[in-house]
This record gives sequence, C-alpha cells and structure tokens, in this order.
Amino acid sequence: MSNNYGQQPPQQPPQYPPPQQQRPPQPPPQYQQPPQHQQPYQQPYQQPYPQPVVADPGKGMAIAALVLGIASLVIPYAGIATAIVGLILGILARKKQSEVGAATGMATAGMVCSIIALAWAIILTIICVSCVGSLSSWSWYY
Repeated sequence: MSNNYGQQPPQQPPQYPPPQQQRPPQPPPQYQQPPQHQQPYQQPYQQPYPQPVVADPGKGMAIAALVLGIASLVIPYAGIATAIVGLILGILARKKQSEVGAATGMATAGMVCSIIALAWAIILTIICVSCVGSLSSWSWYY
C-alpha cells in the first residue's frame, strides 16, 4: 500500500540557464570634493534668529471698550458714564490699531455698543422727562 493519497510524484526543480560570464569588477565611483567657500563658513540651512513678537498696541483698550460698551447696554442709566468712556477708548484703540495695521474689529464693536447704549440712554431720558413733565401739569386735587 502506498500513501500518496492521489498526489503526483515530486517534480524536478526547473533548470535555470547557466550563468553568463562574470563582468570584470568596476572601480567604486569617485566623489567630488565639496566646494570651498570664499566667505567664512556658514551652515547651508541656518535658520534666521526668531523675530520678537510685537504686541498689539491697542488691544487692551479695545477689550476695555468692548466690555464697557456691553456693560453700558446692560445698565441703562449708570451706563451713560461707561458708554462715554467706552466710546473714547474704542476711538483711541481703533486709531492705534489702524496705524500699525492690526485688526480693529474689537475696537469697532466696543464703539458700536457704546453708541447704541448712549442713544438708548438719551431716548429713555427724554421719555422719562416728558412723563414727569406731563404729570406736573395735572391737578391732583380739586
């Protein structure tokens, strides 16, 4: 009894063509010398010194103008003083930032909030004065 289990007999490995004649060894490639520098030696990829970061000159005033403008919107009558200070700070901050070329959005927002708060306070004052004035013309007793 044979244990081939239906397998074919092993085949011979394929025959490769005979190796060709060997070539003569070639000399290793010659590398060129790096060029000599005329100037004092510098590293070819030297990074420049980091530039100092220039602070935004009016950023603090712009933040203060925005905070005061929002506060003056929330506090109607006490906000008149904060709106005036916020408007002045917003104008100064916007002027400084536009001279440097920085973004002026926060200063502008502070100015707008302060102007709206001032207008609202003036309207409320006119309404209150007119109401009190109309009450004084009434006769409370007959």
